[in-house]
Amino acid sequence: MKLNFVIDKNYLIKHTLTCAEHNLFSSDKNKKDVLDFNRYALKQSSKCYDFLVGTFSPSAINEKNLKSFIKSINDELPKFLNEVKCSKEFKKIYSQTEKYLKFCEEQWNKNYEKTIKIVEKLIGFKLNKTFTVYITHPSQRNGSYWGNNKISWGVNEKWKNYTVIYLWHEILHSYFDDSNSDHVIIELITDEELRNKLNKTKYPPFEGHKALTKLKKEFLPYWKKYLKSKDKNIKKFRKEAKKLLLYRT
Repeated sequence: MKLNFVIDKNYLIKHTLTCAEHNLFSSDKNKKDVLDFNRYALKQSSKCYDFLVGTFSPSAINEKNLKSFIKSINDELPKFLNEVKCSKEFKKIYSQTEKYLKFCEEQWNKNYEKTIKIVEKLIGFKLNKTFTVYITHPSQRNGSYWGNNKISWGVNEKWKNYTVIYLWHEILHSYFDDSNSDHVIIELITDEELRNKLNKTKYPPFEGHKALTKLKKEFLPYWKKYLKSKDKNIKKFRKEAKKLLLYRT
């Protein structure tokens, strides 16, 4: 298993602007720098800004002018991005993100040997994929599995080992489907059991998506039984969990 931590400047710009536009902050730290960058980018080109953050009015782009709009954006966007990258406002954001990348990388490497043993024991098979992790500003919310072994990550550290635990969460999305039952199982493995073993905590109360809490409570007795089994097989447990949902409905 290998994680490559990178910063894609174009993606960092888009994510930073979009989160600022929609007030999606995970921390007030360096918030002023983010908002300064947001104002600077908007001032450079409201058209490119609106295109990146998705705030342009649909009525302004009808069938008649759609082609000309796309052409103008294709002509203007590269210049806009290059100008933005050279600004002192973006350089602050990039420097803060670069520092955060090192933090994520260090936390992952420090805990890797211990956590992969825990996760592999919980699921019952070996893990050997290579992932690219696109790091964004730590004061804004980000945490997604894109498919094709690509992850985006950036968030304020809420508690000890938060980053390594949730990177494992995103990694496991590549081995499971996007059903609620699979998402609950991923959370039971990472948000709950891995957190429990790393930070010496107990659950419940649960971490993770609030919308999954009710389902997680239903799964918990079966999960506790699974944890006591000697020969763990997460694929078999997934099938049983899906049957449980089927019978419930």
